[in-house]
Amino acid sequence: MAVRALSSVLKSLNVLDAVAAAARPMSLSEIARVVGEARGATLQRLVTLAEGGLVEQTEAGGYRLTLRMVRYANAAMEQANLGARVADVLQELVSESNETASLAVLDGPEAVIVRRVESRGVLRADLRVGSHLNLELTAMGRILATYASPAQRERWREAGTALPDEAMMEKIRADGYAINGMTGPRSVSAVAAPVFDERGVCVATVALSGPTAGFEMDDCAALVKTAAQQINARLKGDAQ
Repeated sequence: MAVRALSSVLKSLNVLDAVAAAARPMSLSEIARVVGEARGATLQRLVTLAEGGLVEQTEAGGYRLTLRMVRYANAAMEQANLGARVADVLQELVSESNETASLAVLDGPEAVIVRRVESRGVLRADLRVGSHLNLELTAMGRILATYASPAQRERWREAGTALPDEAMMEKIRADGYAINGMTGPRSVSAVAAPVFDERGVCVATVALSGPTAGFEMDDCAALVKTAAQQINARLKGDAQ
């Protein structure tokens, strides 16, 4: 006899997802609107999540994740052994391109770098492991936004998170990679591709980045797409 999932738990997890997708603490009304429930039902789920230590209420009345979620995220990375499993792929990317290679995952409404191999060049990007990147303008952020579920993108928009427009996301899907849209006095170019797990869900993004002067975008895009395919195969168990 098949065991069915508890619908009440799934609805509570939807509330947790809504809180996690926000860039700031959310009010009860905001959360209820995002999940499409009555305030009373949403409040009950928030109380349950708070009792479980997953969310907390601020002095101003908003709800946010607790730092326990950081422990869960770190444990998930360790159990998946993702960083260690792609270290050699990132190192090969650096050797072939002489640029800096990175792996990033979602952290709420941002991308966070979880693994990085620096180039030997004198000029380097100023980002490090743990750096957070927005979803609208960075190559890695654009990948994670584009390949997120439509429901997740809707929650981000409801919470005020800026995302790439639909035309850009269509282009990214067609090309299989994204480039960054950030400029400045120390301009850095980047190109990123999606990493999928065995279910076909985008769980990470791999990228090359470096000073714009001398950055070979087309060559780096080809290298990043090949690296992503290698990682995809490993996560699916098709390669060592």
